[in-house]
Amino acid sequence: MTYASDTVTPTTIGTGTTEARLNSDSPIQVPEAISTIVSAIGYYIPTGVFTPDESYIVRMRLQSNDIQVEPCRFMMPVVSTGDAAFTSVAAPILHETPLNISNAGSANINIYAQSLANNTAAPFLSCELIYATSSTGQQQYHNTPDSVSTGGTTINTRTSLNSITVTEGREVTSLGIVVAPTTTTASKHHVGEAEFTSSDFQVPFPYKFPIAPSFTGLGAAANNLSNPNGLSIQKYPAGHGIPLAPRALINSFYTNRDDVTAGANVMPFLSFTR
Repeated sequence: MTYASDTVTPTTIGTGTTEARLNSDSPIQVPEAISTIVSAIGYYIPTGVFTPDESYIVRMRLQSNDIQVEPCRFMMPVVSTGDAAFTSVAAPILHETPLNISNAGSANINIYAQSLANNTAAPFLSCELIYATSSTGQQQYHNTPDSVSTGGTTINTRTSLNSITVTEGREVTSLGIVVAPTTTTASKHHVGEAEFTSSDFQVPFPYKFPIAPSFTGLGAAANNLSNPNGLSIQKYPAGHGIPLAPRALINSFYTNRDDVTAGANVMPFLSFTR
């Protein structure tokens, strides 16, 4: 088996929340000798000066008319700016999303990106696809709700998030959540738990886990520093995930464990097999 990789042409997606196709608004063609699209790694930077109290929360989507890839919507790590005369911004590590998508011929893949919050400086994005010449495992499908939810501001507030529907799923292979601060205030931190529930889970077990916390500093230069990964993900080995009904409505919740000035942007996500 041989591995290879390719990247799309970086694209600026704008300051709003409109989805845009990367690679100069064109698909990327997978080489014919490639058997599997192993994974995707997205990355981005702002195109201009950061603005206080803005966090970058970005979702990517893969689509193809040649091979079956959908649903394939996955989150990227958050970048938080902090408040007022902030002094530094922490960049996240690269995050690899497993796909294991079977190629057919020289398939064309469209890669889209969407900011889920308005930003003064537009994100400049790209994506790497990792290839292999043989199979690398069972295909992973990824999905999120259509839009973000807003977390609570008062300590110990349990907020219902937007739901995810999975059709023809066999088992959930990962659950995740990303929490992006909005207004940052000195010594106000984002920490808490995510929870996933569904009457369509075929087991009666709890699925509750901590978010990736972020901490805000002191005084006028209130940096907001997040976990370098920025994503909290619970992964389950093949055959040990959450078995699903043929059509599953999955609910999720976020409980914040610190008072905050403004509710964070919160997005749950998951992966599953068929």
